[in-house]
Amino acid sequence: MMNRREFLMLFLWGLLKNGSNSNARVDKKLLKKVMLYIILSSTLLFGSVWAQMTNLNCTEIVGGAPKYAPSAVNCENKLSDANCAILYPTNPVKVNTNTERDPKCGGAPPTVDPQLVQTAIDLCPKTCGFCCLTPAYLCQDKQRPRIPCSSVTKGMCGSPAWKPILQEDCPKTCGLCDTGSCVDEAPGCNVDGGLICQSKNLETFAQRYCKKTCGFCPGSTNVPGTGCGSDPK
Repeated sequence: MMNRREFLMLFLWGLLKNGSNSNARVDKKLLKKVMLYIILSSTLLFGSVWAQMTNLNCTEIVGGAPKYAPSAVNCENKLSDANCAILYPTNPVKVNTNTERDPKCGGAPPTVDPQLVQTAIDLCPKTCGFCCLTPAYLCQDKQRPRIPCSSVTKGMCGSPAWKPILQEDCPKTCGLCDTGSCVDEAPGCNVDGGLICQSKNLETFAQRYCKKTCGFCPGSTNVPGTGCGSDPK
């Protein structure tokens, strides 16, 4: 009987050969990332389950215990949901649960693999519960927005009339962190939850190159250095 790795290789070959699946045309860059995923995860045991959740990215404390926050799944997968279910078949992340992610999403500390985590973010961030680590959500809402970000709807986020306000006041809620004129100009600003923002020695660097992550945008009241989880990638 064909094992899962062999099936994934045939699945990838079919995408490369046909250029599309039944749902949507496949981006060539995503295909390369799928191939990287297969290579990186080839040493993991498919279908294995961790005993408890230890990777705390995109979680919040509920009833004294960490559980997946809405920010873990408030984006869309880059691949189709069906394809992500094939790549990451174990324990798709759901809000207010604490079951460990599929180990191919990156494993659990201290065995976390940054390459696997980044691949999961690039391919299937919703399935793996890493939406808060995607560029569109990797910032903070204003502390004093003109409209409560908790009351903002998906329709408002996509409205041209609301976008200028929400881009400035509720970028994290709407997934608008990577839009607008105020952006990070250097990679790595969000490493370790944005600790660079709290370093006195790097304050000048952060003000110039990490405006978005550190809350130095004009008129911003963001809290510098607040990330979306307790663990580094």
